[in-house]
Amino acid sequence: MENIDVKDVFKQLYGKEVEAVYKAPARINLIGEHIDYNGGLVFPSTIGIYTKCYFSKRDDKEIHLCSLNKKKAVTRNLDDLSKNGNSWENYPIGAVYTLARNGFKIEQGFNMLFTSEIPMGSGLSSSAAILDLTIYTLKSEYNFDIDNKLVSLIAWETENKYCGLSCGIMDQAIIALGKKNHAMLLDCYKYKYDYFPFDLGDYSLLVLKTNKPRTLTDSKYNERVRECDLALDKLKEKFRHANNLCEYKMEEMDEIKKVLNDDLLYRRVLHVVSENKRVSDFKDALLKNDLKLVGKLLNESHFSLKDNYEVTGEHLDTITKLARENKGCLGARMTGAGFGGCAIAIVKKDSIEEFKKTVISGYSKALGITCDIFECEIPDGVSKE
Repeated sequence: MENIDVKDVFKQLYGKEVEAVYKAPARINLIGEHIDYNGGLVFPSTIGIYTKCYFSKRDDKEIHLCSLNKKKAVTRNLDDLSKNGNSWENYPIGAVYTLARNGFKIEQGFNMLFTSEIPMGSGLSSSAAILDLTIYTLKSEYNFDIDNKLVSLIAWETENKYCGLSCGIMDQAIIALGKKNHAMLLDCYKYKYDYFPFDLGDYSLLVLKTNKPRTLTDSKYNERVRECDLALDKLKEKFRHANNLCEYKMEEMDEIKKVLNDDLLYRRVLHVVSENKRVSDFKDALLKNDLKLVGKLLNESHFSLKDNYEVTGEHLDTITKLARENKGCLGARMTGAGFGGCAIAIVKKDSIEEFKKTVISGYSKALGITCDIFECEIPDGVSKE
């Protein structure tokens, strides 16, 4: 797509010039996986690969959408915002629908052309990027009084109620509210957040892309949500009341095990409670510049996601194991929902080239496919270009 003049494509498609361009970054989660929907603490940041929206208004009530990545164009009408199976158009159409439900009804049609550097199913939150981007574009172009926090909440409502994925608020929050060179410590239950400078000194944060895609609505993601809900109901009834699983503590796990009397549910809760604690420990380690502990916590997080939550799989386990075997690597873990997608690793800067060489070679030999590895910059969240 590097050689394509997107504005020329837009004019050929719609017969109009581009009026505005907006962009939304991808995100990674440094630590705190599968606990956003359990009311926990998470530690995400943006990364500098983008989904972009090229926009113009129309003189009718039609919505014209096109994705250059999917090479597919769609025409809809503002009077028909119904869901269309599992099509990609559900994200921008769902955003328009949810905006109207919240009192921000669009009466004038528009053209949108999307391009993305964020691979679908990569675990870098392509769906939240499209939702935040669509809502931010529309609120800007139609002058709706919506701040970036509300952008994230409308996007979250769309993904849960319209698109059908029972996700937490993390992805939408960091993409809407991300801050350059900072990570966000987010309390997903209270929706409170703080920013922390993210500077690893002699080390860099790398993204390891397995090239094993997954679709969350077709995966076991919603199954994990249901298992956690079931465990919470049992604990509220037979142990003590809590608003979410992350309100339970590690020192209560022996009693929780007895109450649940179910090994699978116990392991799910063990991951949730221990991962929530790891996020707090991770923050403290960063503030003390204890990068050795930061790496140890990344490793422990991955092992819990593998053994207790069972969301990693062969590709993520292989790539993180290869990463940890490099002496320049402090730690590695899957990031995102799992079931394929991406991992992250903290690697000494002067070891990066050797790290890439050995991990890519070992991964190809083990699984017969190629992985991609790249360094990250941390930009601001969704914005006008």
